[in-house]
Amino acid sequence: MTSLSIAIPYFYLLHVLVISIRVGATLLFAPIWGHPGLPQYLRVMLVFSIAAGVSVIVPFNPDAYTNPGLILPIEFLIGLLLTMGIRIAFAGLHMGGQFVSYYLGFSAVQTIDPQTQNRSTIMSGYFTMLGYVMILASNQHHSIFRALADSYKVFPVGSSISLNQWFGPLVSASQQIFIIGWKISLPVFVATFILEATVGFIARMQPQINTMVVTAPLKLLVGIVVLGASLTFMPRVIGPVLNTMVLHR
Repeated sequence: MTSLSIAIPYFYLLHVLVISIRVGATLLFAPIWGHPGLPQYLRVMLVFSIAAGVSVIVPFNPDAYTNPGLILPIEFLIGLLLTMGIRIAFAGLHMGGQFVSYYLGFSAVQTIDPQTQNRSTIMSGYFTMLGYVMILASNQHHSIFRALADSYKVFPVGSSISLNQWFGPLVSASQQIFIIGWKISLPVFVATFILEATVGFIARMQPQINTMVVTAPLKLLVGIVVLGASLTFMPRVIGPVLNTMVLHR
């Protein structure tokens, strides 16, 4: 009678588990894959399936797993920094939506943002959804996978990173949040400012005109038209930030 023995590849499972830390931090903190509407079990399946595929091309180094308490936080930090450029771009879109809502008179109308689970204005949610469309249309989601695969060439499992490699670039890249938000809202701001100044002069010349009734719908109409015309330049605004890497060798 022959006995059946099953050999469990413990080192391979450990290898996949460590790789899944970086993969999970990269995908779950990125837009689309980190969206709360995606079920939890699909996220787990996505992370471990990609980690199993990446483990085939990443060489196994037993010396790198001698100190798991030090490796796992570094792997998580590397994965988090890989998608920081996209997070910064979406934060700029959110801020631009806040500005546009204020200029159009929508600042009091708030909804629940599905990405952050916080209250936000209508235009912030609109710009966030527009950012999702731009990522899918420009194949930026493929760039995330390429950056994840290339990161194991520059930062193999078990490598260490210093504060100078990411803190300075992260602070510099964070400035783009305000720049993106201001660039997006600038056309609407200029249009509504000129409109309000014109209505103010008319009110001085014709005091009998009820400017409160005329200004609100007129500002909304002009603002929406200007915003629609300025959407053509939005890829130029957030495009360079999407490809920003805050982690350097």
